[in-house]
Amino acid sequence: MVRVLSFVLLTLTVPTLVPNTGGSTGKGGTTTKALIALEHRWAKAMLSADLAALDDILADSYVDTGEDGERSDKRRSRWVLKSRTLRFETLSLSDMRVFTYGNAAVVVGIARQRGMYQCNPLPARVAFTDTFVRQNGTWRAVASHRSAVP
Repeated sequence: MVRVLSFVLLTLTVPTLVPNTGGSTGKGGTTTKALIALEHRWAKAMLSADLAALDDILADSYVDTGEDGERSDKRRSRWVLKSRTLRFETLSLSDMRVFTYGNAAVVVGIARQRGMYQCNPLPARVAFTDTFVRQNGTWRAVASHRSAVP
Protein backbone atom coordinates (compact mmCIF):
# COMPACT_ATOMS: atom_id res chain seq x y z
CA MET A 1 0.00 0.00 0.00
CA VAL A 2 2.83 2.42 0.88
CA ARG A 3 4.57 1.66 -2.45
CA VAL A 4 1.37 2.28 -4.40
CA LEU A 5 0.73 5.56 -2.57
CA SER A 6 4.35 6.65 -3.12
CA PHE A 7 4.09 5.84 -6.83
CA VAL A 8 0.81 7.77 -7.16
CA LEU A 9 2.27 10.80 -5.37
CA LEU A 10 5.41 10.67 -7.52
CA THR A 11 3.34 10.35 -10.69
CA LEU A 12 1.24 13.38 -9.73
CA THR A 13 4.22 15.49 -8.64
CA VAL A 14 6.84 14.91 -11.35
CA PRO A 15 4.90 16.49 -14.24
CA THR A 16 4.57 19.74 -12.27
CA LEU A 17 8.35 19.85 -11.76
CA VAL A 18 9.26 19.49 -15.43
CA PRO A 19 9.54 22.75 -17.37
CA ASN A 20 6.87 23.44 -19.93
CA THR A 21 8.86 23.41 -23.15
CA GLY A 22 5.90 23.78 -25.50
CA GLY A 23 7.33 26.82 -27.25
CA SER A 24 7.65 28.86 -24.08
CA THR A 25 11.32 28.43 -23.25
CA GLY A 26 14.18 30.06 -25.06
CA LYS A 27 13.32 33.03 -27.28
CA GLY A 28 10.27 32.07 -29.35
CA GLY A 29 7.04 31.58 -27.39
CA THR A 30 4.42 34.15 -26.47
CA THR A 31 5.13 33.78 -22.75
CA THR A 32 8.85 34.13 -23.36
CA LYS A 33 8.36 37.32 -25.36
CA ALA A 34 6.03 38.75 -22.71
CA LEU A 35 8.46 38.04 -19.86
CA ILE A 36 11.47 39.41 -21.72
CA ALA A 37 9.46 42.57 -22.50
CA LEU A 38 8.53 42.76 -18.81
CA GLU A 39 12.21 42.46 -17.83
CA HIS A 40 13.05 45.38 -20.15
CA ARG A 41 10.15 47.42 -18.72
CA TRP A 42 11.45 46.66 -15.22
CA ALA A 43 14.97 47.80 -16.17
CA LYS A 44 13.55 51.02 -17.61
CA ALA A 45 11.58 51.58 -14.38
CA MET A 46 14.76 51.10 -12.34
CA LEU A 47 16.67 53.58 -14.52
CA SER A 48 14.02 56.26 -14.16
CA ALA A 49 12.94 55.37 -10.58
CA ASP A 50 9.38 54.87 -11.88
CA LEU A 51 7.63 53.68 -8.72
CA ALA A 52 4.23 53.30 -10.41
CA ALA A 53 5.73 50.88 -12.94
CA LEU A 54 7.44 48.96 -10.13
CA ASP A 55 4.10 48.64 -8.33
CA ASP A 56 2.69 46.98 -11.47
CA ILE A 57 5.67 44.65 -11.91
CA LEU A 58 6.42 43.55 -8.33
CA ALA A 59 4.03 41.37 -6.34
CA ASP A 60 3.28 42.64 -2.83
CA SER A 61 5.20 39.64 -1.46
CA TYR A 62 8.30 40.37 -3.61
CA VAL A 63 11.68 39.39 -2.11
CA ASP A 64 15.02 40.58 -3.50
CA THR A 65 18.45 39.14 -2.70
CA GLY A 66 21.27 41.43 -3.81
CA GLU A 67 24.85 40.75 -4.81
CA ASP A 68 25.93 41.17 -1.19
CA GLY A 69 23.34 38.71 0.13
CA GLU A 70 21.15 41.47 1.59
CA ARG A 71 17.43 40.69 1.39
CA SER A 72 14.75 43.27 0.92
CA ASP A 73 11.05 43.43 0.16
CA LYS A 74 8.91 45.47 -2.22
CA ARG A 75 8.65 48.39 0.20
CA ARG A 76 12.44 48.61 0.64
CA SER A 77 13.02 48.19 -3.11
CA ARG A 78 10.77 51.19 -3.74
CA TRP A 79 12.39 53.21 -0.94
CA VAL A 80 16.00 52.81 -2.18
CA LEU A 81 14.96 54.20 -5.57
CA LYS A 82 12.79 57.00 -4.20
CA SER A 83 15.47 58.10 -1.71
CA ARG A 84 18.17 57.86 -4.43
CA THR A 85 20.08 55.39 -2.22
CA LEU A 86 20.16 53.30 -5.42
CA ARG A 87 20.84 55.21 -8.64
CA PHE A 88 21.43 53.83 -12.11
CA GLU A 89 23.25 55.67 -14.87
CA THR A 90 22.95 52.74 -17.27
CA LEU A 91 21.25 49.35 -17.14
CA SER A 92 21.00 46.87 -20.00
CA LEU A 93 19.92 43.23 -20.11
CA SER A 94 21.19 40.39 -22.30
CA ASP A 95 21.45 36.62 -22.61
CA MET A 96 17.97 36.07 -21.18
CA ARG A 97 16.36 32.65 -21.07
CA VAL A 98 12.85 31.92 -19.88
CA PHE A 99 11.64 28.70 -18.26
CA THR A 100 7.90 28.34 -17.67
CA TYR A 101 6.13 26.06 -15.22
CA GLY A 102 2.43 26.67 -15.75
CA ASN A 103 1.61 29.88 -13.88
CA ALA A 104 5.22 30.32 -12.73
CA ALA A 105 8.31 31.25 -14.69
CA VAL A 106 12.00 31.86 -14.16
CA VAL A 107 14.05 34.31 -16.20
CA VAL A 108 17.85 34.18 -16.09
CA GLY A 109 20.17 36.66 -17.73
CA ILE A 110 22.99 39.14 -17.49
CA ALA A 111 22.69 42.82 -16.53
CA ARG A 112 25.32 45.38 -17.38
CA GLN A 113 25.00 48.41 -15.14
CA ARG A 114 26.62 51.57 -13.92
CA GLY A 115 25.42 53.39 -10.83
CA MET A 116 25.67 53.70 -7.07
CA TYR A 117 24.16 51.97 -4.06
CA GLN A 118 24.76 53.53 -0.63
CA CYS A 119 27.58 55.65 -2.14
CA ASN A 120 29.35 52.55 -3.53
CA PRO A 121 29.66 51.68 -7.22
CA LEU A 122 27.43 48.88 -8.46
CA PRO A 123 29.11 45.78 -9.89
CA ALA A 124 29.49 46.34 -13.64
CA ARG A 125 28.00 42.96 -14.55
CA VAL A 126 25.58 40.72 -12.67
CA ALA A 127 23.89 37.41 -13.37
CA PHE A 128 20.25 37.51 -12.32
CA THR A 129 17.45 35.06 -11.67
CA ASP A 130 13.93 36.47 -11.51
CA THR A 131 10.91 34.40 -10.55
CA PHE A 132 7.43 35.36 -11.76
CA VAL A 133 3.91 34.10 -11.12
CA ARG A 134 0.87 34.75 -13.27
CA GLN A 135 -1.90 36.25 -11.10
CA ASN A 136 -5.26 36.97 -12.73
CA GLY A 137 -3.61 36.77 -16.15
CA THR A 138 -0.78 39.18 -15.28
CA TRP A 139 2.86 38.23 -14.71
CA ARG A 140 4.28 39.63 -11.44
CA ALA A 141 7.82 39.33 -10.07
CA VAL A 142 7.91 37.49 -6.72
CA ALA A 143 11.66 37.00 -6.21
CA SER A 144 15.00 38.11 -7.59
CA HIS A 145 18.58 37.06 -6.97
CA ARG A 146 21.74 38.65 -8.34
CA SER A 147 25.38 37.62 -8.28
CA ALA A 148 28.30 39.76 -9.43
CA VAL A 149 30.08 38.39 -12.48
CA PRO A 150 33.82 39.12 -12.76
